[in-house]
Amino acid sequence: MPEAVAWARAARWPFGAVLVALDGGAVAAGAANSAEDGDMTAHAEMNLLREAAARGVRLRDHAVVSTAEPCPMCAGALLWAGVPAVAFGTAGARLTALGVPQIDLSFESVARRSSVGPRPAVARGVRADLTDPLYEELARLWRGAGGS
Repeated sequence: MPEAVAWARAARWPFGAVLVALDGGAVAAGAANSAEDGDMTAHAEMNLLREAAARGVRLRDHAVVSTAEPCPMCAGALLWAGVPAVAFGTAGARLTALGVPQIDLSFESVARRSSVGPRPAVARGVRADLTDPLYEELARLWRGAGGS
């Protein structure tokens, strides 16, 4: 999670994700949210999947570790990609409670409704002590800017 947090801190919207090898834990790739560049699909997880594809990384041998719960778009992409495990820090419900805009549909809800491949293992609240402060600060900035 510390590496995912480092990616998040480099982004205007502080979301980061890394791809971790299941056999040994080496980080194979990392990405941050870059949606502010005009591509609203450029969430950290989507950018991570694109980076992994560009490098030829075999996703079925890796877990995704994300600073926040993947949104429904990212959840769908992770399921289609066949990622076997997903770990995240801050839950979508926590983001919503803080006032950070979200689509109210959990990763696990998307996975339950999917017939795509096996359901990935999910770990929630992983090092939320590192990730929650990212979104508490984002919420303060969001409120200060009038929600824009």
